[in-house]
Amino acid sequence: MHGIAFNLAAGSGEIHYVTVLLLSVAAILGVARLLGEIAQRYGQPSILGELLAGIILGPTLLGAIWPEGYNYLFEANVDGSRARLVLDGFITLSATLLLLVAGLEVDLSVAWRQGKAALLVALLGMAIPFAMGFCVAWFMPDLLAVPDALPDNWRLAFAIFVGIAVSITALPIIAKILIDLNIFKADLGMLIMSAAIMNDLAGWMGFAVVMALITPVTDAVEGATGGGGGNGIGMTLALTFGFIILTLTAGRWAIHRMLPFIQAYGSWPGAVIAFVIVITLLCAALTEYIGIHAIFGAFIAGVAIGDSFHLRESTRETIHNFISSIFAPIFFGSIGVYINFVTAFDPIAVIIVLLIAFGGKIGGCYFAARLSKLPKRESMAVGFGMAAQGTMGVILGQLALNQELISEELFVAIIIAGLATSLVSGPGILRSLQRKQAKKLPDLLTDKHWVSELKGRDPRGVIGELATVAAPLCKMPAEDLYQAAWRRERMMHTGMGHGLAVPHARIDGLKQSIVVVGRSRIGVDFDAPDGQPARIICLLLTPLDDPTSQLDLLRMIAEAFENPLRRTKVLAAEKYTEFLAALKLPVEEMKEKEREGESQPTSSPAEETDSDR
Repeated sequence: MHGIAFNLAAGSGEIHYVTVLLLSVAAILGVARLLGEIAQRYGQPSILGELLAGIILGPTLLGAIWPEGYNYLFEANVDGSRARLVLDGFITLSATLLLLVAGLEVDLSVAWRQGKAALLVALLGMAIPFAMGFCVAWFMPDLLAVPDALPDNWRLAFAIFVGIAVSITALPIIAKILIDLNIFKADLGMLIMSAAIMNDLAGWMGFAVVMALITPVTDAVEGATGGGGGNGIGMTLALTFGFIILTLTAGRWAIHRMLPFIQAYGSWPGAVIAFVIVITLLCAALTEYIGIHAIFGAFIAGVAIGDSFHLRESTRETIHNFISSIFAPIFFGSIGVYINFVTAFDPIAVIIVLLIAFGGKIGGCYFAARLSKLPKRESMAVGFGMAAQGTMGVILGQLALNQELISEELFVAIIIAGLATSLVSGPGILRSLQRKQAKKLPDLLTDKHWVSELKGRDPRGVIGELATVAAPLCKMPAEDLYQAAWRRERMMHTGMGHGLAVPHARIDGLKQSIVVVGRSRIGVDFDAPDGQPARIICLLLTPLDDPTSQLDLLRMIAEAFENPLRRTKVLAAEKYTEFLAALKLPVEEMKEKEREGESQPTSSPAEETDSDR
């Protein structure tokens, strides 16, 4: 209360500064959220609407139509204004927390278990576009609108940055696309995610090198005090890689040990979220002190925290939703606030960046997948899946622009490439796989594929039960089926949310796909994103040489049980015929019943008393 009273009495200048800050944040967040929601409604990534919000609020539109309003909100002509300084700090915090989310998406164990296929896709998928971008930036920098004031000794940093910008992937967007297509937990989805994880790790380490190359020059000019950049490139890189190794070994071990204690004695999810944020900010502060940007520390912290299996999927989802709902719109919405996209549009730079981002990335990943003996259609799907650059490209570009390493023209080209690759990725995967779903789930089932009452209380026991039922249908030993499915479950939990889990495996020698459905009245914890135990568990077994079957069936199962009324009827079924009837219940009829249920009046107090009696 004393602080509020002080501010109110401090004079018009102080009140103006606070008013401008609050209004500018409210404008960015409100418009970015609104347009992000509209973009998602039309099946597009929310970043499209959030970036559009910045263009609307920035000099491109608002500044051209109503310059006084734009100047008031964002203090465009007053570089040292307190509102601008605080807003910039808030934007930096938003970017830092965004990279925490990206780091939490990284599952090192999944990446390592995918083996040489993921490594090869990651290497060629990054090396080919990186080489193309580096060569253009090194030999023909004018085509990329190189800044006029770029120091000669920054030329290498500029070329490395361009190579990274056109070859990095947007891990959060890729994950969202794969989830929307219901192939996130399929083997093809895991291959794409694993390669993207390795790609991002290499990309951010490369960006650390870029920052190390330019930081000593910046410090020399500005007379840096207290940063690590003055130690020189060698020391900065040594400290950076020392931080990475220490965080991903001892730090990861300590976090893994501390999480159970916090979950046991702290409030959920507040205590865990606070712990995650504190660790992230400490790591971000350390890398900023070293001379590498704070967001790199946040990314590595996210990797270390996310690699602990003690961090529940529901907690990850809570953190992700909180940051994506507030801080992501503020960051992406703020990007266009200070750039005129009309005057900074350079068609040559845009075309070159687009050609490299699409041709180099998709081509490199396709070639790597073919070398890994994937079929042509799946290889092309891998290429499109890895192409999405969205968030990461924009964040890298913003950092480079802040350091005056790139021009506004190249930054606009990077934004356009990030949006274009993200928009094309999902449709490209679908077109590559050329899915045709003639059959429905009931067509694959008989009473021999149904287990009305599962006795297992954990995933391992339930998978064993279902494997025993599947063995005579597959004409293969139950133990082999169980080991394959359990090995796959350990790589990534298969809880899909809403009480559904789909443990699955691709089996060598299997002639045709098999689905066995079981019901658990008590529920089994498959670590679903919504934290709900699975009560409908489908064991999916597909031939090793037919990865498309697994993708189609995973999507088929997800669609079969997506309606809550159908799930309720399946759980209530006592016999196989009732279960089958529930599966075949038409979608239109289910929607009609839901509307009827919503229109029914709730029970009166007297009726509730009678039922209680």
